[in-house]
Amino acid sequence: MVNGPTRRRFLTATGTTVAATGLLGTASGAGPGDRKGKETNGSKPTPVRYAAFNVMELETEQVQEPGDDQAQAAARIVQEVRPDVLVVNELTNNVQEGEYADRTNIEAFVENYLSVPQRDDLEGIEYPHTVQPESNTGVLPEEDFDFNKDGQAGQRPGDAFGFGEYPGHYAFAIASRYPIREDDVRSFRKFRWTDMPDNLLLTEDEAGEDAELYLTPEEQEVYRLSSKTHIDVPFDVDGDVVHGLFAHPTPPTFDGPENFNGRWNHDEVRFFADYVAGADYIYDDDGTAGGLDDDASYVLMGDMNADPNGDRPLDPATKFLFDNEDFETRRLPTSPGGAQRGNPSATRFGGDFEGVVEGIDYVLPSPDLSLRGSSVVWPSDDANKRGLADDVETASDHRLVWADIAV
Repeated sequence: MVNGPTRRRFLTATGTTVAATGLLGTASGAGPGDRKGKETNGSKPTPVRYAAFNVMELETEQVQEPGDDQAQAAARIVQEVRPDVLVVNELTNNVQEGEYADRTNIEAFVENYLSVPQRDDLEGIEYPHTVQPESNTGVLPEEDFDFNKDGQAGQRPGDAFGFGEYPGHYAFAIASRYPIREDDVRSFRKFRWTDMPDNLLLTEDEAGEDAELYLTPEEQEVYRLSSKTHIDVPFDVDGDVVHGLFAHPTPPTFDGPENFNGRWNHDEVRFFADYVAGADYIYDDDGTAGGLDDDASYVLMGDMNADPNGDRPLDPATKFLFDNEDFETRRLPTSPGGAQRGNPSATRFGGDFEGVVEGIDYVLPSPDLSLRGSSVVWPSDDANKRGLADDVETASDHRLVWADIAV
């Protein structure tokens, strides 16, 4: 990894970064997104509220029409928190899927759910700016390959660039109250894994006889690093530019002892650590080379599928996020529900792994930004004010995580 340590050390020494304490599991009243203008009380910049929410497998037919229970529960949570910038993981890309192509699923989710009050005491939120990037999930190469080594080439989901039953499955999308500098958006969906120096790509020679997954030399020539996409979306925050860095790396599971998916997840998490450090090996889908400028401000957002307290051997979260001075990780958002289950900073519970409690969803600012407060929306079992505890169970096995960040 290319990593310049001077950015955070300098800014921390000059007192720019402010560590935040964990707040309650919900936001009360109007959030920062309801206040306009850069200055509060004539001095301090108004923070922007950024939120990441993996709404488990939210599909086209659920959001394109009103009335879906899961979508309504997710919208109630979002309306409680009132983020200014929101990423929704596992929202199907309907344009890739070929369904309801006259509007994107993120536009439909905003119009049918987020902008409509989901409870009498809640207000709708308008998000005039949205991005629904193409995803590698369910996308097959032009030539048939047997990526999952089951003896059948060119078959979804296992032979797609990213696991998906159809193109755009398990994708993600972004909604923002702040304008997006569309001409400066950079997508890295087609970046090849083999083009990352010192990568952990598993070759046939390294895999061993018992390996379930590996890449042949021919497969290495086409295999993409991003299981969904990595994308840099610059927001215009009252004249300042903040780069939203979005990704959803593959889970480091569902493989054999060769740890193919663990290696893949490791390098997907690593990518943005290299990007913010200005690595010159990086190229985007338009062919432009290089990472971020040294003075750029950014916020990493999304489900990274990487827990610093997990038991996976490669531990990319610690290596590339927590031990990396280019991300502010000194204090993480917490919740009563996570604390009740032994991990205050947890953002996911149960799902396919019964009883698992892990912190894998992140909103991490660059060190030049001021972290004012953060939280995970997860009430304790005995606190169901306004039905919020029921909503978090209905919406997803993940919990929404947010942070207030000022330029």
